[in-house]
Amino acid sequence: MRQTLTNWILGVHPNNTCFAFNWHNVRHIRRFLGVTVAQIEGTDLRLADVGGGRSPYYPFFASKASQYLVIDLAEALPQGETRPIKQLVGTAEEIPLGDREVDIVLCNQVLEHVLDPVQSMREMDRILKPGGYFIGSVPHVSPIHLEPYDYRRYTALGIKQLLQQQGYEGIKVEGNGGVFRTAALMIAMDLLLSKRQPGRSQQFNADMALLLSPLIALLNLSSLLADKLFGDRQRTPANLCWVARKKLT
Repeated sequence: MRQTLTNWILGVHPNNTCFAFNWHNVRHIRRFLGVTVAQIEGTDLRLADVGGGRSPYYPFFASKASQYLVIDLAEALPQGETRPIKQLVGTAEEIPLGDREVDIVLCNQVLEHVLDPVQSMREMDRILKPGGYFIGSVPHVSPIHLEPYDYRRYTALGIKQLLQQQGYEGIKVEGNGGVFRTAALMIAMDLLLSKRQPGRSQQFNADMALLLSPLIALLNLSSLLADKLFGDRQRTPANLCWVARKKLT
């Protein structure tokens, strides 16, 4: 009963409602993917979702991908997956695929958690076919989470540099909003995650999330309005999305 109520109020990732702490970030990723996928030609494409876990963004690619591969640690892959998704155990630094095997690489909210981001970028480039699409997202501003595997944050300039170093072209990096939306996410997320303690991983307080959901909705909606009134300066987005293409030669 409580889980049903939670899902109804907060939504089910990635279809979160404005009552959820990560609404601004997830809303941005969904919008970015919707626009990006619509511009990709073809319906017989192979996709690798690196670090995808439960593959929450599979529906965006269902009409495009003839094969959807998700690569993650064994404990992150759900048992009893009923969708046509092939699960592979691996890491971003060591992807269990051959060279130039996929048409699309998806890497959502992963690079901040990998041990070696440069090697991870090389691996994702290795498995991508020439002309293929590399799509992803990372936080720019965020509380520490999923410890002890939260190592870094990125700027739009940093993501662009990583992509350029691998020779990508047509690079587009987009932030999800201004400082007010970022402040709303920081406050809401910090309230709902457990206190940071050495040797203890984060815990999400579902009861608190329900109790504070009206306040979080107020934060989310008022910050959206404030960014529109005072201007979105794109200096402090909470989240960054990107798309780039691998050169044909």
